[in-house]
Amino acid sequence: MKITLAVLILAVFTPALQIGQLQFTDVTSPQVYTNALREGPVLIFIHQPLCPGCDYLETQVFTNDRVATALRDVNLISIDLADYLVRNVEAVAEGQVYIYYGNSLRVQKASGRHNIPVVGTPTVIMGHVKNGTLHVTFVMIGDAEPDTFLKFLEIAYGQTSTPQRPAADERIQAFVQIALSFAAGAASVFSPCVLPVLAIAATTYLARRSLPVVLMGMAASYAVIATAVSTAAAWVGAVANTVLYTIGGALLVAMGAVLMVEKLNRAFMMWASRLQTSAYKASKQGVGKIGDFMLGASLGAVWAPCIAPFFGAVVVANLVASVLSGNYLLLFAATLAYAAGLALVIYLLVATVRRGASHATKSMKWSALGRKIEYIVGIVSITLGILLIGEALGLGTFSFFK
Repeated sequence: MKITLAVLILAVFTPALQIGQLQFTDVTSPQVYTNALREGPVLIFIHQPLCPGCDYLETQVFTNDRVATALRDVNLISIDLADYLVRNVEAVAEGQVYIYYGNSLRVQKASGRHNIPVVGTPTVIMGHVKNGTLHVTFVMIGDAEPDTFLKFLEIAYGQTSTPQRPAADERIQAFVQIALSFAAGAASVFSPCVLPVLAIAATTYLARRSLPVVLMGMAASYAVIATAVSTAAAWVGAVANTVLYTIGGALLVAMGAVLMVEKLNRAFMMWASRLQTSAYKASKQGVGKIGDFMLGASLGAVWAPCIAPFFGAVVVANLVASVLSGNYLLLFAATLAYAAGLALVIYLLVATVRRGASHATKSMKWSALGRKIEYIVGIVSITLGILLIGEALGLGTFSFFK
């Protein structure tokens, strides 16, 4: 009698979300999530406002009659990141997990307990709850058409399976992922996150450092940091991201202040001038290239906190697969390719501008237009820094734009 009463009370006070014929438990706290993990098949729908893929699942997929019938006996859980911000979902893998992203379905061998990162929305995690623990079988990042989604439900809940791909296909897939990562990095030069990097890259060019070596250092350090943070996040959860956001936010605010405050800006330009002299002396001693590489490595450390929350669309599936398998080599290769693509575009942009304005490089003075651009970059940098710090404080200020 007491157990029945407790269940009835829980049903009354547990928030619910109705989508078509389906009723989801709407999670707003860790306690609600724990209570929602009832024994048996489960589906966790992670979404946020202004997400086209989330809207498609809600209006076109979950409202489909056949999908509703297939999910009739499945425990449905909804997590709106605007109400309950989660970085990862703890789960146990048993043998293999299917991962779908970007029209690609892959099978990842995995076992043991893992923190599945939530790096984009919508994220749908399917599996079974045993003794209060989620046992994951399928992770879908993004949306899928109703017919495709129905096939995924069959795979996730053991009604059917897909054949293992041979090793050759895995190698081809890895090559495609790395190539797409490079292209995504090149395209990301138009992200606001890159504006501070462009400003510093231009300054290093003006200081007559070896920009290719500087950018190589930047790409290498970004790949190392992104992979290390992903690995740490898989073990310690949101703590790693919180530290990254805090440090990155503070650095971006400081960078913006340097670009906007005249006194700080003059000091920075004097530092660049001394850097030029030091570079000339170091080049005679044979250590100039090493110094350039280390300068780029520090630049990558500044850039990583800003761009890492986005990663790059094509890196997402590799991140989830790496967390489940414990093999981060492909993730490192993808992030390195991503950074290399952006570094190449930065080099071409700065080199083009330098050729078009050779008099500016000789005087090391910004034109009136250049100074205005610095102000704009400074404002963007400070804004991004504040958003990152807000994210570290759990306000979801940066995730909202993902």
